[in-house]
Amino acid sequence: MTGSYHMIEYIREGPEVLRRTLEENEASIQSLVEEARRRDIQRLVVSGVGSSYTAAVMAAPLLRYHCSLPTHILPSTGHAYYASRLIDEHSLVVVVSRSGERDWVVNALKDAVERGAYGVAMTGVADSLLAQQGEMTLLTQEGPEITFPKTKSVVTCAGLLMRLGLALARPDDVEASQRLKALKAAPGSMKRVLEKAEPEIRELMPSLIGHKNVVVGGAGSNYGVALETAVKLQETAYVPTQADDLGNVFHGPLGPLNADWLIIPLLTELDLRLGKQLLQLAGKFGAHRMSVVEPKLDVEGLTETLIRLPERADPLLAALLYLPPMQLMTYYWTIARGMNPDEPSVMRDMLDAMLPAGREEPELRGG
Repeated sequence: MTGSYHMIEYIREGPEVLRRTLEENEASIQSLVEEARRRDIQRLVVSGVGSSYTAAVMAAPLLRYHCSLPTHILPSTGHAYYASRLIDEHSLVVVVSRSGERDWVVNALKDAVERGAYGVAMTGVADSLLAQQGEMTLLTQEGPEITFPKTKSVVTCAGLLMRLGLALARPDDVEASQRLKALKAAPGSMKRVLEKAEPEIRELMPSLIGHKNVVVGGAGSNYGVALETAVKLQETAYVPTQADDLGNVFHGPLGPLNADWLIIPLLTELDLRLGKQLLQLAGKFGAHRMSVVEPKLDVEGLTETLIRLPERADPLLAALLYLPPMQLMTYYWTIARGMNPDEPSVMRDMLDAMLPAGREEPELRGG
């Protein structure tokens, strides 16, 4: 039954399409960096909406740590609030959209170029409206994605933005060179995560799907994973979900917790102390706890459900390893509710609201 849906196939393809995206964009990344230096670029602005925005948030810690340019991550819908201050001839503006067809992203890139910025489209569709607006296109290599909820394209966009951040590092940044090796090895690590996590998620699903509300918290790049999990659980399984930075979960979401709630902290070694405090409180209030953790992190007795990664994640690349279990959870939760994960019932209404008149999602053209 589950094999009839595209979404699970695309989740499993994530490691390979990330590898292909990194390899096939390497020359373009180097050309982009050379052009940025020629133009005396002094700031980086990354813009997107929906899952493209959450992909940018996953890459944000690495961009801020390694990129030699001050970096701003903005929703494209808020472009007008900041354009007069942040966007001029000294700005590199990268607008991210898998389809490249949303009005908001297209208009953001068009405005940036008109203001003199070096405008770059990051998209999976070479003939999209977004690609037509950019002075350069970084083409992600996930191939067709015949689903409304995107999964493999989130992986490629996050990974390619991370690669851009490392390329824009200072020449003497030794850590950037080391982290580039880790990024190139990430597809293999992701594959091992998927192989371990998928049977575990399937087995755990009966204990999860009865919960009416979900809270997901993550720090660093996992903050973006938390946001993306909330997007996907709500647009496919229709489960009300809150997402926040791990520390901010203490301020607000803990208040209404009870047995109807599922709380999911995404924990690295850096987060362990904070995560334990959160799990203790959540247990006190009666919520079901599902922890996603690195190997050897001790959370025994503090969580009813545990997904343990098979290997440790680089702190600034962690999203690439924590995202696959969350994608799998979303898929199997939707299936368990008897819903179609490829085509949520609200899909048509949402596309009509987001697309320009006369335009269609790439895979739905002519359908």
